[in-house]
Amino acid sequence: MTEPLAQRLRGALAGSPLAARLERAAAPLVERRSGDAAVRRLEGPALAGLARGVATQPELAGFLSHRPELLERIAHANAETLGRRASELAASALDEPAGDLETALDALRLLRREETAIAVCCDLGGLAPFEQVSAFLSMLAEAITARALRLARRGPGLSQQSFAVIGMGKIAGREFTHHSDLDLIFLYEGGPDEVSLASKIGQRLIAYLTTLTGAGLAYAVDTRLRPSGQKGMLVTSFDGFTRYQLETAETWEHLALLRSRPIAGELPIASDVLAGVRQVILRGDRKPWPYLADLRARVERERAKEDVTQLAIKTGPGGLMDVDFLAGGGLLEKGTRDFPAFPSVAAMLACTLPEERTRTLLADYAALRVVEARARWVVGRAVEEIPAAGDGLVAIAELTEPGLVAAELLDRIRALRRRIRAAYQAVVAAEAIAALPA
Repeated sequence: MTEPLAQRLRGALAGSPLAARLERAAAPLVERRSGDAAVRRLEGPALAGLARGVATQPELAGFLSHRPELLERIAHANAETLGRRASELAASALDEPAGDLETALDALRLLRREETAIAVCCDLGGLAPFEQVSAFLSMLAEAITARALRLARRGPGLSQQSFAVIGMGKIAGREFTHHSDLDLIFLYEGGPDEVSLASKIGQRLIAYLTTLTGAGLAYAVDTRLRPSGQKGMLVTSFDGFTRYQLETAETWEHLALLRSRPIAGELPIASDVLAGVRQVILRGDRKPWPYLADLRARVERERAKEDVTQLAIKTGPGGLMDVDFLAGGGLLEKGTRDFPAFPSVAAMLACTLPEERTRTLLADYAALRVVEARARWVVGRAVEEIPAAGDGLVAIAELTEPGLVAAELLDRIRALRRRIRAAYQAVVAAEAIAALPA
């Protein structure tokens, strides 16, 4: 490796098990950018975040090696960087994308990669808490979706069509992590005469987000939560969506609907539609726990791939999904008149129980979310499991907490999952969210 960047990166990882990964991973960055002025300014948390990010995901080094201006931004990163940039992204979300379609699509992909690189360095360098990083990644996804929708509405009649994009799951609560999919529902105003235009917008939007170009992929998109699932129409009218939710939808669909929020398009009308549906389904007269317990058990059987080689920290017993079910089930049971603007798990639980009753559960949930995010960064894709041994686990442990060894991480995860599962079982047994242990 060539000085001085190589030396700075090595120094940032002195004593870390990630140091062994660094030389090969950082090679493209060192070869092309060692003479940059930004290198002389790299120090402290920003340098540590860069070194940790590159060592665990070599693709980052290759990307940065062609973007000296991005390396400059990393060198200047501080505790205010993500908050300031999030405001800028929100302010520009409705700007008309520049250039032809190909240029605009590449720009969206590069925007995601550049801002993710900044977020990773701030996160792994300790410049921003994980919750802020998660919110930033969510706001980035919202901004890119809004820009892609502007592109999708180019053309005769399309810009006049009333159309809304509903974000489901993590994006709704601004709880994105690395490689999170966009779970989306598309709603429009009108009847049979408008469905063709609305469908065209929806199809274009999916293509503009998911098509692999020379600049990569924007986001993977999942639309299976739409009314009637994969058998249903890609787009649903506002009136049709309301009828479906109030007359046809099953309890699991209402559970999913709780974590939903308009993120692009006709936001006011879509917000009113969702609020109207929630007002009916959250009356507080339900007894959802037997149904939810059966549903949760089925998810474990079908999706929790856990053995001596891997841990199912999302779908397995005591995984993240236990807390998701508690938050949604509590709302279905007790109802609320004050639904949160951003329905995160924490915000949903706050609708049903005082903060002191949920503090331990949410701390365990947050700790497990960090592990999930670190695993996704190291693996380079969305995963529901983490390895139970090997170099991957070592890297995940070190990113979770500097100096944390693999065996300690496994012990920590097991303790988190035991407490989460105990809390879940207590509520299910009592069929009441009030049974949640303090």
